Amino acid sequence: MTGFVVFGSILALLLTVIVWSALRAGRDASTELRPDERRDAAIEALRELEFEHRTGKLSDAEYRELRRRIEREALAARDEAPGTVCEQCGAVGDEGAAFCSACGRAR
Repeated sequence: MTGFVVFGSILALLLTVIVWSALRAGRDASTELRPDERRDAAIEALRELEFEHRTGKLSDAEYRELRRRIEREALAARDEAPGTVCEQCGAVGDEGAAFCSACGRAR
């Protein structure tokens, strides 16, 4: 019975990734998510992935591979967001903030 649960969970996760990829590929430029929205979605996906791994629904190898993919997406979104990365410490801050929330440097 446990094998069915693990298999079903993996299948559901893969189906989610496939559907998300298909929807993303079919979007036109006017409906594209902003970089901060993409970053936030990737962070949420990382939280969900961590939960799935801790509950034993993903093997270590699957977890590492999916984590690498999601981290690349989060970093790419962070780097595309204008004015959100501090030049001194590299921390991600609020767009339009006058100072870095991590190191206090003026932006």
